[in-house]
Amino acid sequence: MNFQTMNKQRKFILIAAAVGIIGMFLPWINLFIISYNGMHDWGILAFFSFLGAIGVSLIGDQTKNLEKTYWFIALICGALASLIILWTLLKAMGNGGMSILSAGIYIAAIGAVGTLLAAYMYRNPSDTIKGGFDSLKHDIEEKTKNTNPPPPPQS
Repeated sequence: MNFQTMNKQRKFILIAAAVGIIGMFLPWINLFIISYNGMHDWGILAFFSFLGAIGVSLIGDQTKNLEKTYWFIALICGALASLIILWTLLKAMGNGGMSILSAGIYIAAIGAVGTLLAAYMYRNPSDTIKGGFDSLKHDIEEKTKNTNPPPPPQS
């Protein structure tokens, strides 16, 4: 991996997802003496979403934009992490003022939204959400066709 020759889309996805992972380990919520980071409950899924975005940004020819299927996967990873962090924020705010939000949740939110925006803003002009979904669906169908063994001959 050569970061200097890496495509702009891949760089920004990689940086934003790395920021999100850092935010996952910082304190998110303080309840009096107890502090919680993002590695609880649904936060673990957000962590894996960030890892997925990093993995997708490192796959293939790194001097070119992401292929349509990988672009759509990066978009899903960013959206999923954003939704989980937003849900956690809303849940913490609804505790009747008992919890104090810490910097970690905001850093993770910046990473999640950054991943989503980097994937979308720097996409190929021909990439659309519908096209990405169709490409992902086609790739999954092809993989399942190739892994199913042919039926045994009947005698």
